[in-house]
Amino acid sequence: SFPAARWDNPDNDNFFKLRARLYADAAFIDWNGADLEETELRTARLGFEGRWFDWAYKAEFDFAGDDVTAKGIELTYRGDGFSLTVGNLKTTNSLAEQTSSRYSTFMERGTATDLFGLDRRIGGIFRTGGDNYSFAAGVFGGRLDDLSDGLDTDDTSAASARLTFTPVNDDNLVLHFGGSIRTLEYGDSGTRVRARPRFHTTDRIVTADFRPGKPLGQADSSTLFGLEAAFVSGPFHGHAEYMTLDVDGPAGDPGFDSAFVNFGWFLTGETRSYRASSGAFRRTSPANPVSEGGMGAFELAVRYDTSDLNDVAAGDLTSWTLGLNWYVESHVRVMANV
Repeated sequence: SFPAARWDNPDNDNFFKLRARLYADAAFIDWNGADLEETELRTARLGFEGRWFDWAYKAEFDFAGDDVTAKGIELTYRGDGFSLTVGNLKTTNSLAEQTSSRYSTFMERGTATDLFGLDRRIGGIFRTGGDNYSFAAGVFGGRLDDLSDGLDTDDTSAASARLTFTPVNDDNLVLHFGGSIRTLEYGDSGTRVRARPRFHTTDRIVTADFRPGKPLGQADSSTLFGLEAAFVSGPFHGHAEYMTLDVDGPAGDPGFDSAFVNFGWFLTGETRSYRASSGAFRRTSPANPVSEGGMGAFELAVRYDTSDLNDVAAGDLTSWTLGLNWYVESHVRVMANV
């Protein structure tokens, strides 16, 4: 494996660790008969994290593309059975979104996470959890802009909460259920409901524009509800989510629905890692990494994904995704999606 450089205090739990993340994507697309080839350095992050007694901290900055963006900038106080975090944080919605992209089964999360704008915002989150549940709630201001332009945020604001329950959580079977809510005020900017067809290098092919001056009308606010379920049983795992977004402001207050379900199978026998106290999947490492003379881990996966935008005559978006993942090392993975 390729562990990050880390320094630990032998007298307590304090530590300091460097962080880095690199994603390189290549896509070959038949777009209405036209053959497209796209490559990108999607993510190039550098950062650090650590602990100082009851305090934990983390910061990551992404240098891919032309902008420098802040990702997980967090300061956390860990109390007795709870934590309080402030920083540039994701709203507390969706198992797919709360699971790091380092541990996701597919190159893209389900359509709903993009379609309904689950994102990072400046705010604070209260968290608690145990062996079979997790709860998180937060309040947020605007989104942090490109750091090269300063520390400006937009005039949006949000509040969210998420509750998960794991009635079975042992070595043979994990069952996860959860629900979340988010309210979002758009300020003067309105919003767009839009998504790509599960490849990051393509254009967005469905969109509903609720910004000022647009024919559909300006969005003032929205409410999102989400349900989620998952299981892990030996080398098999599954995950399903349903989300609905109701937009206030435009005529008729349109609503949108999106859902996906996926299944995975580790051909080499590994079990997908899960943590009930946070209600999220964690890193799955190969039992026999290549660096130790093994072949790594192989995983097959399939996902069905559908979204309904008929309230604004934008139609449906439905996709099937097949995936093959090769876990070369604990921190190295090759993914192929079609």
